[in-house]
Amino acid sequence: MALRSDELHYNLQHLNGMLTTHEAARQLDLSYWHFMHLVEAGRIPGIRVVDRWLFSPQDLDDYRRSKYGELEDLAKTALEHPAIDLTEKQETICRYLLNSERPSEIARKLQQSRQAVHSQISLIKEKVSRIQLHKTSTKTTETPPKRERKKPIQLRRSKNKQE
Repeated sequence: MALRSDELHYNLQHLNGMLTTHEAARQLDLSYWHFMHLVEAGRIPGIRVVDRWLFSPQDLDDYRRSKYGELEDLAKTALEHPAIDLTEKQETICRYLLNSERPSEIARKLQQSRQAVHSQISLIKEKVSRIQLHKTSTKTTETPPKRERKKPIQLRRSKNKQE
């Protein structure tokens, strides 16, 4: 959305707390150019004021959650179920993911390649899906408890009425 200069005065209250392009890119841990590509593609919403872009912290959090929320959910599931049997490295990666850290940040902190971190995340996904598959298959193979079949009620005629 572009604001004309006469609208700027009325919208200053809304602009309070907004982030510049460089600040927003830094918050998402993206390069400036990649961030701008996402903005221009309409994947990250922003407000254009004269010749500058401004971004709401809430919009940036929404974008991050849409992009990485699935990984956070995966990490939470993996850590909650001991039957998944994570390795120490996988558990560490899950903890970083729960702290909203991106795989590239995790790779830097663990001094690993991004490919190595993504490989571990793929293994975690496999382990979680195996456990979830096992749970659903045991639910479907369990036989439901047998209900006692009720005997039909038979009406007996009294001898007096028949005669």
